[in-house]
Amino acid sequence: MARGRTQPGVKTHRRGRRRRTRRRFPVAPWIVISTVITLVLSGMVLGYTWLLGTGCSGEPVRATVVAAPDIKEPLSVLARAWERDEPSVGGRCIGVEIKEKSSSDVANKLTSWNTVTDGPRPHVWIPDSSVWIQMAESSEASAAMIPDKTPPVAASPTVIAMPKPMAEALGWQTDGTPVDLEPSWPNLLKLAESSSWADFDSPEWGDIKLGMSNPRNSTAGMHALLSLTDIDRNGNVDSDELDNVIRLKQVLSESPTDTDAILQELSQMTAEDDLNGYVSAFPALERDVWRYNNYMQNGVELTAVYPADGSIDADHPVAVLQNVEWTDETYQEIGWRFASFITSDAGRAVLLDAAFRDGTRRTGGDALNDTAGLTPQIDESQRGPVLPTAVTGTMAAWQALSRPANVLVVVDTSESMGAPVLHNGEEVTRLEAVRRELSDALGLFGSQANVGLWEYSTASYYDSPDYIELVPISKFDSAQEDAINYAAQQMVPGGGSALYDTAAAAYERLLNNYNDEAGAANLVVIISDGGNEDDNGGFGLADLESHLDSLSSVDRNKKASIVTIGFGSDIDEDALTTIAEATQGRFFEAEWNDQLKPQLLNALFNAV
Repeated sequence: MARGRTQPGVKTHRRGRRRRTRRRFPVAPWIVISTVITLVLSGMVLGYTWLLGTGCSGEPVRATVVAAPDIKEPLSVLARAWERDEPSVGGRCIGVEIKEKSSSDVANKLTSWNTVTDGPRPHVWIPDSSVWIQMAESSEASAAMIPDKTPPVAASPTVIAMPKPMAEALGWQTDGTPVDLEPSWPNLLKLAESSSWADFDSPEWGDIKLGMSNPRNSTAGMHALLSLTDIDRNGNVDSDELDNVIRLKQVLSESPTDTDAILQELSQMTAEDDLNGYVSAFPALERDVWRYNNYMQNGVELTAVYPADGSIDADHPVAVLQNVEWTDETYQEIGWRFASFITSDAGRAVLLDAAFRDGTRRTGGDALNDTAGLTPQIDESQRGPVLPTAVTGTMAAWQALSRPANVLVVVDTSESMGAPVLHNGEEVTRLEAVRRELSDALGLFGSQANVGLWEYSTASYYDSPDYIELVPISKFDSAQEDAINYAAQQMVPGGGSALYDTAAAAYERLLNNYNDEAGAANLVVIISDGGNEDDNGGFGLADLESHLDSLSSVDRNKKASIVTIGFGSDIDEDALTTIAEATQGRFFEAEWNDQLKPQLLNALFNAV
């Protein structure tokens, strides 16, 4: 994803299968690979001369360059070559020291860097993708540290990595064979949802299984997630496209922290029949496939499938940091000078031989020519940049669906919920529309969630109180999902709305069933088409607000909230907003009768 170039300082708007006994690696192969690359490339760059270098004196002033792990070794080679030519600023020798750190770590820690745990503060940051710069820029403080000019250093497209026999079965190998099914991110998702290898004359492999490294940590995972959500490639992600996050989450069979975990597993497979039960396809950077196919031990060969709908490149942008107390004009000059060197012909040659592509033209070198499963010439397009708001929104959706959740859904079943509405072209009651949307929305939750269901009304057939527990909060497995769907089918509209008493009781029940796992979302979701209609005493709004505050103050370590969703044209927005904000929750309005699921997703996003 190439970023626009402007002058420094000029801002633009951018923003069960049986396993065989296998030999384990005594040393991670990627460590060996990095060492080999360093030794080979060190010899190659000895002849390069950097013309800006002149004579200098004194111990060099070195800027710290924190780089993504995949590019650290080639940059170290280039740093040594550059320093041998004695570059200088004001007669003083200069140089750089290359440190490695994952791009996600740096994006999260730019404004809270701890030199004890994180190492030296960076003067220059080279993540493996501009997406991480966009993530960092979502914080105003971090955005101030990053210049507008962040030129790409080296590219590695995001590909669909597949064991070669499986790619051949789909017709997705790299030899140009025509295929009936176009290799694309949406088609990959559809295959994982509804197909098996029996559909492609290979029943011995079982289901078509999709793996993906965690996009919160992995560039390949992040790029694939954005490609699967921004289907129309307009750079934005709307609520319909966010549904693909749910679809993807539901079909993933492997979701390790990083791509290397999948590669390590594959490298231990010695025969095609071992492919049964393991991942059939997963997003990877092209250079990951190069590393694997050149240095695997007895593993099945991988093919890089280049998606016809385009890919986002790991473009390795250079960000020379600014507006921080640990840098100054000298360090910035060093950073820009080193950036110029590594993007020169000399630097480009080293990076091409390390299996990267040219950062702007996407052309590859002999390293790609000589590796099976890769192609030096990419006909598929590079995807344009995704808007920063789309990046953060998509990641928020992923995080919301990945975090443990403890949710009590509370549905208004008062008489007004019997009013007729149109839902997907069919006239149904409001309650039936909620029921259908709720059944669909349950797909948001996975086995890491606990979910329960209440209804509330002042209908006379209730004994007391004005709410009833239909399904207790419990682990959301298939039995719990069936129980919730069945209970929802039994709900009947009638009576008035006992909103205030119900909100108090539901919040207290949630606190008594609190999930204290790290990062867990604890929330009551109240779905209402009105306000409070209980004439039998109980809480008023002011009393309820005070009561909710007193409940939450008993144990300030319990972060729980009420999220209210207004459904219909007669909602009491003031009351629903007050109830939510009293517990650090939010009010959402479902303006249309098919908006309940996206608003429930919003509730998960915004849970404290």
